[in-house]
Amino acid sequence: MADVEVADVEVADVEVALEQVEELEASSEEEDDEEEVEPSLKYERSIKSDLRDRIFPNTKISIISVHEKFIVLGDVHGQVFLLDHSGNIIRQINAHKGPVTCISIDSTGEYIASCSRHDPNVIIKGLYKESSERDSSESFRAAVYSVELGPDFATQGHYVVGTDRLMFNEKGFFGVKRSVLHAGEGPIWKVSWKKTFIAWANDMGVKIFDTNSRKLITKIARDPKSPSPADYQCHLCWYNGVTLLVGWANTIKICQVRPRTSADSQDLPPFYVEVMNIIYLDHYVSGIGPQPDDKIISLGYRAPENGQPVRPCIRITSFNGEELSLEELSIKGYETCGPNDYNMSVLTYDHFVYICAPTDLVLAKPRDMDDKVEWLKDRLRFDEALEVVRVHESQLRKHTFKSVGQKYLAHLRSVGQFEKCAEACSSILQGDGEAWQQEIMAFTNCKKLTVLCPYIPTKKPVLKPWAYELALSSFLNAHEFELFDKFVRLWPPEIYGQQAVINYLKKMLSEIKLSPADNLSLLKCLGLLYEYQEDFVNSLYLYIKLSDPKAFALIDRYNLFASLEGDDKILRLLTLNEEKAIDLYINNTDKIPVSMVVEDLKKRDKKTKSSEVSRRTKLLYKYLDSLFQMDPEIGFEYHEDMIGLYAEYDTSPGKSRLMRFLRESTSYPIDKAYEICEKRKLYEAQVYLLTQMGRPIQALSLLVDEIGDITAAIEFCKEQDDKELWDNLLKKATESNKSSYITGLLQNIGTHINPKDLIAKIPNGQKIDGLRDSLVKILCDYKLQIHLNEGCKRVFVNDTVSLSRKMRGLARRGAHVDEESNCQICKNMVISERESSDVTVFFCGHVFHNEPCLERLGKNYCISCRK
Repeated sequence: MADVEVADVEVADVEVALEQVEELEASSEEEDDEEEVEPSLKYERSIKSDLRDRIFPNTKISIISVHEKFIVLGDVHGQVFLLDHSGNIIRQINAHKGPVTCISIDSTGEYIASCSRHDPNVIIKGLYKESSERDSSESFRAAVYSVELGPDFATQGHYVVGTDRLMFNEKGFFGVKRSVLHAGEGPIWKVSWKKTFIAWANDMGVKIFDTNSRKLITKIARDPKSPSPADYQCHLCWYNGVTLLVGWANTIKICQVRPRTSADSQDLPPFYVEVMNIIYLDHYVSGIGPQPDDKIISLGYRAPENGQPVRPCIRITSFNGEELSLEELSIKGYETCGPNDYNMSVLTYDHFVYICAPTDLVLAKPRDMDDKVEWLKDRLRFDEALEVVRVHESQLRKHTFKSVGQKYLAHLRSVGQFEKCAEACSSILQGDGEAWQQEIMAFTNCKKLTVLCPYIPTKKPVLKPWAYELALSSFLNAHEFELFDKFVRLWPPEIYGQQAVINYLKKMLSEIKLSPADNLSLLKCLGLLYEYQEDFVNSLYLYIKLSDPKAFALIDRYNLFASLEGDDKILRLLTLNEEKAIDLYINNTDKIPVSMVVEDLKKRDKKTKSSEVSRRTKLLYKYLDSLFQMDPEIGFEYHEDMIGLYAEYDTSPGKSRLMRFLRESTSYPIDKAYEICEKRKLYEAQVYLLTQMGRPIQALSLLVDEIGDITAAIEFCKEQDDKELWDNLLKKATESNKSSYITGLLQNIGTHINPKDLIAKIPNGQKIDGLRDSLVKILCDYKLQIHLNEGCKRVFVNDTVSLSRKMRGLARRGAHVDEESNCQICKNMVISERESSDVTVFFCGHVFHNEPCLERLGKNYCISCRK
């Protein structure tokens, strides 16, 4: 069923329009399982015009002929109506006594001719004042079935009339001159004239006549099996100047006029006709016309089926017989129409097709790309419609890619395909910011904005800030907090108002109870929004509160060191990342004073638990220790506190950190340090401190009596190099009755004390483990020392001799003196051709005459450089 478009509907005519649309669409049947085929034509019926208001209510149409300037209708009462293409009457002629059976319009559109088979008259009318001189009413002896004005009628006045003969009429000296072209085969039902060829149809078939040679070219016989020509009339139409279309009964013949080329055909017409193809149809032809690109359009009548009338159809066929389109027509009163009640006329310049029935007139137009797009849209085939728009955009007047695309998006939303709709937005809306904003509102109204957000553009175009704010708030409203976090980080902050989003987010955090995880996520987003807004203080506060490592980068990047004061921020950063925090504090002591860190870590109140106190104290130790390792001079005012901290928390082997501190720092009270170390029995530290306090004997006692480390005691004595200490150590070792002490001394004293003194002080009878080995070691060490002394002496003597020889050689080496050398005293040249004298050259390079310069001065060194 063809789609029919109805034009020019006014409110007052809505009921009439609806009635006619229903009639036009009444032929719609249930769709087949096969895909619907797009129609080739679109159909219109004039809704408000004289045609509807004055003609159809009062008469029935019997014939139609059209020109690019106007439409001509003939009715059953013999009247001829001249109408414009909107259906309004221009002129009305009472022409005949019975139904008008034929109307012809000359090629210029200045004349029309009409006839009726119920009277013998042919009426010719000039439509303009200057052409009215050719107005005439010609009578013939028999009923007139057809009339055709020649192509040159406006200038030559030629036309043909079909009665039971075909008569050629031309202007003669005494009036109209008539000549018979054909007779004797019954009524001439149809005539068609193109250029020099006249074609006509009678009961026997179709003839073609050449007006130049005045010869009949061909006879095309009617199929003897075809139905009566009176009941199923023949229809003739010239496709071009040499191709004739013949529609008769259920066949279409394509006939082409060709020139003869044979030299021996002098008595034959100069042309012959070749039937190119015969197309058999499943309906009877009630009208025929040309279409571009070697196509034929035919109006088809179909006989009733099972006693039920069948709607007429429009068929488009190619010259080779391929059916390109078949569409049923909704014609008013088709139930009572026969094959000869329909008429069709084609405007060749734009291929408009006028289809006429006794009580209806429908205009069929070729469908353009706009119609194709509209048809695809109506069937929800938007993908195909968009492709047509993309390829044929230059041919479209009503549709644009954007308008079709927005219809598509609206359809997807209406059927709930929001994901697909959102995905299509990018390719359809492209850089149209206003359209994007409208789509955002549409998704918002559907409460599906979160689906669209991933596709919302952030550049080219950049939308208005409210669009992005609305999108971000939709995530919060939908509790899609992960997506909110994602897009806050993904979208450039400058495209939306950060403060508006911050306010909305703070409102949600204050009014809605959220899970700890969601609350944490949103607070991190809030910190990031503050950062975007360059409110770094609030951003840092949130990062520290949330233990977010970004706090360190933020402090360093924006120089927020002053913001660390108060609210336990120092402690929070240490808790977040101890290593990074300490590194930050010790490398920025000019911005984060040591006092600020220490005071924050020492802060206590009545509610502070002992575990928290311990944690803070340990952090203070790590901070001050790291500070000392970097620069012992920084934070010297806290060195006194560091003694106790090292004593408590130094876990290095042998308290190595404490010992380094004691050795390198000069800013702690030794007596207090000794008191702390003594209390904690840190003997190594005590030894060092006693030594610094000038009490080495007490320090030695600690090493021997408390620590019991004779090796350490020996090393201590070696470092101090004090005879009294060695005597004290010998005394303690021999009085201790510990053979290990004596053994240790025997093996390690070396040359610091005389081994005889040690052996003499060993009590008689005391058992000493490893005595023999110890004595052997002493002797070996002594012998080794003698050998070393002798070896050193030999090396020294050899070096002395070698160096002496080298010095003597250097002293005896000649010095270079050239002609330009001058005496440093007399300033004369030392080398002269007139006289020669002895000279002295010093190692510095200065030259002097021996006589009389140096002898007079009595110097044995260079007086210039005093060497």
